[in-house]
Amino acid sequence: MVYVEMRNPEENYPFDHWWVIATSEELGQGQLLPRKVLGMDVVLFRQDDGTAAALVDRCSHRGLPLSMGALEGNRITCGYHGFQFDPTGTLVAVPTQPNCPRKGSVRAFPVVDKAPYIWIWTGDPALANADDVPVYPWLREPGWAWATERIHVAANYMLLKENVLDLTHFPFAHKSTLGAIDSYANYSPPPVLGDDRVCYRNEFLNQPLSPVYNDDLGLGDRLTDRVDEGVSVSPAVHIAKVSIRIKEPRPGEKAEYAFMFHHMTTPETPRSHHYWWAMARDYAVNDKAAAYFKSIAHVAFAEDKVILEAIQKRNDEAGPGANLQEVSVVADRAGLMARRQLQALLDAEDRRRAGGTV
Repeated sequence: MVYVEMRNPEENYPFDHWWVIATSEELGQGQLLPRKVLGMDVVLFRQDDGTAAALVDRCSHRGLPLSMGALEGNRITCGYHGFQFDPTGTLVAVPTQPNCPRKGSVRAFPVVDKAPYIWIWTGDPALANADDVPVYPWLREPGWAWATERIHVAANYMLLKENVLDLTHFPFAHKSTLGAIDSYANYSPPPVLGDDRVCYRNEFLNQPLSPVYNDDLGLGDRLTDRVDEGVSVSPAVHIAKVSIRIKEPRPGEKAEYAFMFHHMTTPETPRSHHYWWAMARDYAVNDKAAAYFKSIAHVAFAEDKVILEAIQKRNDEAGPGANLQEVSVVADRAGLMARRQLQALLDAEDRRRAGGTV
């Protein structure tokens, strides 16, 4: 069945893909949660057994959002004329007649709930494989402190993807927060493209540890080797790991610690996206850790949001065909490779559509 027409040129996102649509925690039992993803209005809910389900958020009768209705058991009842839909999107009841129009069903989406995230497949359901949805041990298992939140950004999602692949913006965009970490502006990591992933690696050797990592580790001025590694796993996922290696560990002290960052991007429209950040660490695992992560994110990521939205606004004001100049430098290599990574996915999807396989 064809679910998506040939791509609008502004839609620089693959539909045959798993995207984060919500956190497991924010979708409560008995709740109808509306969210726009990839230009589509979706309503999420949990069935009686807790399994997540997702339908197009529009009644097939007169178009009222189903999220404005009521969840009754495993059915959504439209708040306008009482039409009822089951988790497969099938129209199963019309109050004024015994039978249901054959064309009354709405689209259902494959969804997978692997805490802390709920993922949605927005393309051909025949291609959806739940085993492809990743699980991150540091966001689930004991021995880690972590936190995650969603930020709405009024900018194309690839602007954020490129932002997290080029950390040389730290001394300028994050002067008061992350900017004092290291001399990122003087170092450009060589990106590596392998297994359809764009990667980078930075080494900061024989140096005192940045306060961002050291505040709750308590190393003082002791020297460490720090390795920053990042990978653009897909258009939806970017993961970074900071490995902290103590030069001269003391008795009973671990020699290495880890600090993880997640940047999960889900397009809302070509000009906006949902951004789920997550941080985790395997030290100072206590009740204060989540608040500390949020204190960093609320300031530093807000700085990124302002910049990305300003870029998007200026691009929109220029209008289509403006041919705005864009100059790239060595530090942009990873971001440019991420663009090629994305284009390969889009081209493959377009070929499937053209061949009638979607």
